[in-house]
This record gives sequence, structure tokens and C-alpha cells, in this order.
Amino acid sequence: MRIIVPMLAALALAGCGGGSSSVNLTAKDAVNAEPLNAADEAAAGNAAETNYSAAVLAQNDAQRGATFIRALQDAPLPCEHVDGATRIADQDGVPTWRVTCKGGLNYMIGIPKNGVAKIISRTDR
Repeated sequence: MRIIVPMLAALALAGCGGGSSSVNLTAKDAVNAEPLNAADEAAAGNAAETNYSAAVLAQNDAQRGATFIRALQDAPLPCEHVDGATRIADQDGVPTWRVTCKGGLNYMIGIPKNGVAKIISRTDR
């Protein structure tokens, strides 16, 4: 199954604090994340100029986990929290991760430059 989700809201999580490299985030963490402040928005420029692939690649593990949980919620696909995310080979030039949720649910999530997430459910792995 292929689902396309806007990533603008998910990338707003990039402004969240936390230096922890833990990826064990719950859906509540993503929902309660602080939005970008005005300075961050000005630095990011407008959406047409933002390279969302680069933004996600620059996130730490905790921020990226929150981005993935938000994308899955927006889909809407089940994921109570992200147990882990592993970068895999790019798919058609798009940075891609294998995301494992609580209970063993797996997804492949690709983030192209335009920020529209490509999510593929992986029930076979």
C-alpha cells in the first residue's frame, strides 16, 4: 500500500529540543511537540525553497522518529511509537528509512525534497 502524506507539519518538529538519540517516541510526543518559532520559520524560508530531504537527514534520531510518527498519524497508519528507524538505500533518489513501530509493524518512509512522504506498509518483514 502506498500513501502520500504532506510533511510540513511533521518537519515543524525539527524545532523540538532534546539532545537524546533515543527513537522511542509515542504518538503523544509528536502531537505535543513545539512548533517552529518565528526565527526558525524565517531561516527556513518559504516551503517552495525548503529541501525537506536535507532537513530530515539533518535531524537527530529523536527528531526523525517524531517526524516519522507524525507522518504515520497523518496517513493514518497505526504506530503507537517508533522503536527504531534505519536508513536504507535511496528509492528513486529519495532518502528512505525502514521504520519499526511498537508491536513489529514496519514501514518504508521516503522523504523527497518537496516534503511529501512516501510511505509503504511492510507487513511481510
